[in-house]
Amino acid sequence: MERVQLINVQRLLQAAEYLERRERECEHGYASAFPALPSPEAKPARRLSRARKHSSGGSTAGTASRSTHNELEKNRRAHLRLCLERLKVLIPLGPDCTRHTTLGLLNKAKAHIKKLEEAERRSQHQLENLEREQRFLKRRLEQLQGSPETERIRMDSVGSTISSDRSDSEREEIEVDVESTEFSHGEVDNISTTSISDIDDHSSLQSMGSDEGYSSSSVKLSFTS
Repeated sequence: MERVQLINVQRLLQAAEYLERRERECEHGYASAFPALPSPEAKPARRLSRARKHSSGGSTAGTASRSTHNELEKNRRAHLRLCLERLKVLIPLGPDCTRHTTLGLLNKAKAHIKKLEEAERRSQHQLENLEREQRFLKRRLEQLQGSPETERIRMDSVGSTISSDRSDSEREEIEVDVESTEFSHGEVDNISTTSISDIDDHSSLQSMGSDEGYSSSSVKLSFTS
């Protein structure tokens, strides 16, 4: 799109130069554009009649061609004026610029197109950098995620290590409990002696209760309390 605009601007520049050249030619050359016809007195009558025929036919053809040319020139200038008005809308002009010449407006349009092309090149370069960065980040993400099978094997190995550590700790606790329940021979003798002494005391209390006239049930109750 910008290349098409640049081509249009170049055409407008050529058209403006052509118009200026034609205006200068019109200012200086319309008087000598059509040479004066020779005087009829200097030639014979036959040549005079022939010259009149040619001059009348040539003047008619020249008038028709001039009118056609003028009409085409008028249409071309109207089209050029319309293009210049559209160009004024597209080009950012300063507030101090109230009157513009055709050549100045076309030069500003050319400079503006160059700025747009430079901005497009910078944007394209930035877009390429972003695309490369996106591809790098995508590959990095794939590396971080890894394959699911590798992740499952790693989790299984971690779980088996934790379960083995837990079984070792439970085994140690069981061994500690068993060791705490073991008694020495002295403790067993003390326990048996204590039980025998308790039985003797109980039987003595029963005999004392029978001598003093108490029943065995009351003695058991008092002993229990």
